[in-house]
Amino acid sequence: MIDELINYKEPYGIKVSMFINEPKHAGIITNDEVKELNATLFTHTYGSEAIGEKITWYWAINPEDDTILMARYTYFGSPAGIAACDMLALLCKNKTVQDTTAMTYQGLERFLRDNPTTPALAPCENYVITLALDSITQASHSYYGTALGRDDLTIPCKDTPMSLSALKKSIILHNIQTLKELAHYTKAGYKDHSCHERLEELLLSNQKAIEVEKEEALKIPDIPFRQMDSKQKIVAINKEIDGSVRQFLIMDGGDIEILDVKENGENIDIYVRYLGACSGCASSSTSTLFAIENALKEKLDDKIRVLPI
Repeated sequence: MIDELINYKEPYGIKVSMFINEPKHAGIITNDEVKELNATLFTHTYGSEAIGEKITWYWAINPEDDTILMARYTYFGSPAGIAACDMLALLCKNKTVQDTTAMTYQGLERFLRDNPTTPALAPCENYVITLALDSITQASHSYYGTALGRDDLTIPCKDTPMSLSALKKSIILHNIQTLKELAHYTKAGYKDHSCHERLEELLLSNQKAIEVEKEEALKIPDIPFRQMDSKQKIVAINKEIDGSVRQFLIMDGGDIEILDVKENGENIDIYVRYLGACSGCASSSTSTLFAIENALKEKLDDKIRVLPI
C-alpha cells in the first residue's frame, strides 16, 4: 500500500494536468489586493509538511456578508492536490464561507474529470480531494470560531491531518470496507501502522451500522403507505429514491434528505432538502422534483406531494 501511494506515476488526465501545470489560484493574497476589494484577509493552515500534506488558504472576505471575493492557496503534497485546491479556489469565489462547506466529494471529483464516465484520479490518489474539502471545512470552523468536540480535535494517524470525526464521515460517505480503501480516500494508515487497530474499529462500527439499517429496511410492513408510522414512511421513501433517482443526484455531486412526512387532507406532503450541488441547481425545483414525486406516487401513494424547503 505504501509503494502504491509513493511510486504512482501514471499520467493525469487533461484537466487535472492543466491545473497542475498552470494553476490559476496558487499563491497568496497581498494587502494591496485586499484593500482594493474593501475586504478582510483570512488565512488558515491545514496539515503540515511533516505529515506530507499542507494547505494554507487565503481568502479576501466581504465582512458584511462573509462572501469570499478572492481565494488563493499554497500547497505542499502530491501534484494532484494542486488540481483539487485550484478547482476549490475557483469554486469558493462568490460563495459565503458557510456555503463552501456544502461542496461535496462527488461534485469536486466530477469537476476534475475529462469526461463523465472516467474518474479524475487513480484510486490511490482520491485522498487529495478528501483532504482539500476537509481543509475548507476546517477553515470555515476557524473563521466562525465554531466550538469543536473531542472527535473533531482528535487526529488518530500521523500520516493524515484528518480528525477522527472527518474519518468517520468519509467511511460512511464512501462505504469504506478495508484499510486499503481508507488509505486511498483519506491517506490514513498508509504509513502509520500504529493507528490500524483504531481504524479497524471505525470500519467495523460502520459495517454494524449498515447491517442495522438493512434490518430496519426489512421491517417495512406490508401495509398501505398511508397506514405506516412516520419512521416507516421515511424508510420506505428512501428505499424508493435509492432505487430511482438518488444515483443520478450523487453523480451530479448532490443528494436529497427526507426531513418530514405529514398528512394534509387527502395529500401526503413529503418535505425534502437538496444537498451539495443539487441545492443550487435550477432543475432541483423542476425536472428533478417531478421525477422524485412521480416515482413516489407510482410506488407508494398517488396523493404524494414532494416539497423542497
